[in-house]
Amino acid sequence: MATEPHLHPDATRVAVDAFADCDPLDAVDSRDPPPGSTPRGGRVLLDLADVLRHAGLRVHEVDGWPQRQRGGTGYGQVDPIGIIVHHTASSSGWDGEPDVDYLALECDVAPMSNLYVDRDGRWWVLAGGATNTNGTGGPWGPIPLDSANSRVIGIEAGNNGVGEPWPDVMQDAYVAGVAALADAYGVEAGNILSHQEWAPTRKVDPAGPSRFGSINESHSWDMDRFRAAVNEARGHSGPVTLSQSHPPASASTYLVRPGDSWWSIAEETMGDPTRDWRVLAGANGGPHRQLHPGDVLTIPGGAAAPGVPPFPGEAKLHDRGPVVLAWQTALIAHDVISDNAANQDSDYGDGMFEAVLRLQRSWGWSDADGVAGKHTWSKLHGGD
Repeated sequence: MATEPHLHPDATRVAVDAFADCDPLDAVDSRDPPPGSTPRGGRVLLDLADVLRHAGLRVHEVDGWPQRQRGGTGYGQVDPIGIIVHHTASSSGWDGEPDVDYLALECDVAPMSNLYVDRDGRWWVLAGGATNTNGTGGPWGPIPLDSANSRVIGIEAGNNGVGEPWPDVMQDAYVAGVAALADAYGVEAGNILSHQEWAPTRKVDPAGPSRFGSINESHSWDMDRFRAAVNEARGHSGPVTLSQSHPPASASTYLVRPGDSWWSIAEETMGDPTRDWRVLAGANGGPHRQLHPGDVLTIPGGAAAPGVPPFPGEAKLHDRGPVVLAWQTALIAHDVISDNAANQDSDYGDGMFEAVLRLQRSWGWSDADGVAGKHTWSKLHGGD
């Protein structure tokens, strides 16, 4: 068991290296009570260790795990509806107890996950309640925007995230453990996802050489392969089916169908895919998000002038999230800001503020204020 916490010399590096999860944005959940409110309590998964042991896995229980949860909040009154997998971005020298101490006790947003898998395939139980490992992202199937922490089991696994091969014993344990958890809590295969899928503009994990292949330059896992492996371990045959437990589609939402793409959905719901697909993608996690049948997308709404795409919402200095990303993609499309990664970070920083302010002043507006509002949206797209 992990006992007394000890601060490791590489803690600062791990917290800022852009791969690890000690990130204030990962502590966000839209279900949290307002500041100053009494924590709401809720369900704690007191059988986590038993579920994994019954699957024949090696399990270490960390002292105090049944009482450990984010901000005193559990899962509400129902079981989790999803599982999100991660890697730690820590070196092999941190494997086991050092990683565990950091995840469960030392990080500013601890506990960072419910569970941890070390490089020898051992499972460590860190927290029975909801944790701070997912944060802003989504939506994904039945998991609403920015609401994963209170609805999913978060799993970290020891890997540096920059090319370290995943040992076979570790991959076997990851698949077997996720399969056991999914069976125990009734999680559908389509609601087993990666942090990269949940937050594609912020995260790449899990990544690195494995039997699951990769989907991008960061070598993020191909989660369709991982889900298929979990499905097989659960004794299920056939393709993975994604959850249909979604809110009904309405004028402002769209239920993804097989064969859909950002282009085809924008053409069907917004009119001009050449102009609108990036706006649509920006409002739903970014253009690198993979679409799956059954996903519910938000169609940017609001009254618009003829020929002007629907307004994604107002954005201003220091705002973060999908509305900001929708503005960034629109500004890039109109050559207001450069097309680079820094300008697609969902963060309304000083540079974006200055770009919008200059644009408004170029139109001769006496009330230019750097706020991206409805009037600016319409004017940007050729409206009045």
